[in-house]
Amino acid sequence: MNWMNIELILLILMPILTAVMLCFSSESNHKINITITLTSISLELYFITALLVSNFAAVKNASFFLQYTIGRAESPFVINFALDNLSLFFSLIVTAAVFLIVIFSVKYVEDRANQFFALFFLVLAAIQGSILTADLFTLYLFIEAITIFTTPLIAFKKNETTTRAALQYLFYGLIGGVFFFISIILIYFELGTLRMAEVAAAFVNIEPGMQLTIIIFFLLALLIKLGIFPIHFWLPRAHSACPAPISALLSGVLLKVYLYIFMRIFWTVISFTILSRFQLHHFILELALFSSLVGHLFALQSDNLKKMLAYSSIGHIGMILAVLLLNTKAAFYGAILHIIAHLLMKSALFLSTGYLLQTTLSYQISDLKGVGHKNRSVFVAFIIVCLATIGMPPLFGFVSKWYVLLAFLESQHYFGAFVVGAGSLIALIYYLRYISQAYLTFKGSETVSIWQENLSFKEFFSSFNAMKAVIYLFTFLIIFFGFSFKFFSMPIDTAIFELLNPQKYIDLVLGG
Repeated sequence: MNWMNIELILLILMPILTAVMLCFSSESNHKINITITLTSISLELYFITALLVSNFAAVKNASFFLQYTIGRAESPFVINFALDNLSLFFSLIVTAAVFLIVIFSVKYVEDRANQFFALFFLVLAAIQGSILTADLFTLYLFIEAITIFTTPLIAFKKNETTTRAALQYLFYGLIGGVFFFISIILIYFELGTLRMAEVAAAFVNIEPGMQLTIIIFFLLALLIKLGIFPIHFWLPRAHSACPAPISALLSGVLLKVYLYIFMRIFWTVISFTILSRFQLHHFILELALFSSLVGHLFALQSDNLKKMLAYSSIGHIGMILAVLLLNTKAAFYGAILHIIAHLLMKSALFLSTGYLLQTTLSYQISDLKGVGHKNRSVFVAFIIVCLATIGMPPLFGFVSKWYVLLAFLESQHYFGAFVVGAGSLIALIYYLRYISQAYLTFKGSETVSIWQENLSFKEFFSSFNAMKAVIYLFTFLIIFFGFSFKFFSMPIDTAIFELLNPQKYIDLVLGG
């Protein structure tokens, strides 16, 4: 074991240590527990931001690379962590989103808070491990850890609906894990190693029939994890059953982690050239587009707000996966930009939904009547984010969808362009259903003017509400990046460089 680049392992160990401390701390020590929680997530964000700032010149010219190895490099079971521009980018946006979700959760979750945050931080550790690992077996372990630790969070409310959703999530998560495990076992039998760089360098030497088998099992595993049609039905049940912060984590953050894993597997470990040799990229692209359309259509017929948001995520993830498979610079730019936009938008939607519907009987559309009058400023934020998700200019969602649309048109894939446009039109209809219902009034309902709420800055800061502050910040970022999306040009361009030049990753890992 070397001690250089120890910060990589700290990004994983710190959430684990936090979870252990919370497990052994009494629920009665509320202030201490909150301090531990906020300190830990702040340090996590500080470490990943410090890595960016201290290596900014290397990041900017796409030469950034850090590696940390546990064990002997020549051992087939070495634990290897690596951070390049692509993994740094994903780790940074995921950590920033999780930071805001934790701040929201501190006020939102009061019952069994220690249990909630202990599990939450274990999920964060597994997410960071999935992004940072450079060997397939460790990646498999982290993917399974994500499934295992998110299951009790989905069932956190402890009723029949949440328990059933959690068990279904666990079942399909483990099935996906089995498929992933079959792939890495086949790779080990063929090559005698599971280090991603070594597999990438030697995968071309595997017999074509075995290559195809490995690829198919990887695809099955990741399509399940991403909720792509026809294995999608577990996703809306799981994402709608859990508390709002976990819905934001699952839909806003975790699906992006699986997209990262998809990119790492099929552009770094298995060359996209090999994938295209079997014509599988065409099939998956069309399947993803069909899944996107199905997701939006199911969202249209859903009468449950959280299920509608989950189905909408299926629509967006299908679109992102499809545009990635075009394998052009324009496609990568649009896909990664929409990954950021969807992370912000879906996190904001689930958190604002959780805040707005704290006092309603359910998330059914019939129970939303009058909600828009009770918390007008938060509901205005909700509407803005809905408009961004639809793709309304000049919001961030419009910009990212525009680049996705341009990528499809540039590649002359007109069905893809149609799905982008049709998805936005369908989304306009299903979001308007809920917005109009929330503005209906009923006898005896109390309404307040928007000026009486937190849009008065004096009142907002004199009675600070962390949950509202997080919702407003997400909304502000969605508006701000609609005008300033070029802020992401450099990190996206360097991430694209990593995708298009996998040999750099291979050489640096094997040379380090």
